Amino acid sequence: MGLQGSRRRPVRIRRADMKRSQRMKVAFGVFRFCLYGMVGISSEIFFYNLVRIARDVPFLGALFQFQWQVDDRLGLNNIWHTPAVTAYGQCSLWMFLIYGVACFFFVEPVFRRMLYQHASARAAVYGIGILVFEAFSGLLLERLTGYRIWYYADAGAIFWQMTSLYILPIWMLTGLIAEFIYRELMDPDLMAALESPLPATPEETEASFQLMR
Repeated sequence: MGLQGSRRRPVRIRRADMKRSQRMKVAFGVFRFCLYGMVGISSEIFFYNLVRIARDVPFLGALFQFQWQVDDRLGLNNIWHTPAVTAYGQCSLWMFLIYGVACFFFVEPVFRRMLYQHASARAAVYGIGILVFEAFSGLLLERLTGYRIWYYADAGAIFWQMTSLYILPIWMLTGLIAEFIYRELMDPDLMAALESPLPATPEETEASFQLMR
């Protein structure tokens, strides 16, 4: 009994030695989509505070002339009047899909096609593309929900007030940030690691831990 108990069975992780190339590409694509959505939501909550603070800073305030609002029936626009020190922000969960789609289906393909173009050229394309996407996605969400999840009440508002020319520089910067995330995630070493077999035995797993340390 003691002898049997002291013996360890060979342990193998099921299917760990299989190549992960195709299924990993799908999983990695889903991961990037979710990452863009989560980063977008977090950034939007933070953005409320940034706008409130930046509007009182000389010269910098010129970048934040847009009047970003939500449907008046929701009673959420008073958040713009809360003290910045309270760090309040808000975001609709619909924005998870909006940011995910914009980055995965627009920013990524543009970056691949314009890889050798100057960053300013890519920023301009990102800004204009996201501006148009914001307008039509906002209109679509209004049709789906019956509410304007967002709208703009400034002089630069265009496309049914679903976007504003004043926010164009912000969307240009947003595109460059999403591009940076994508470029870092497509690191060749990371891709090679993702497509290689998983450690299939405890010894291989331990060896992987040692490398990570």
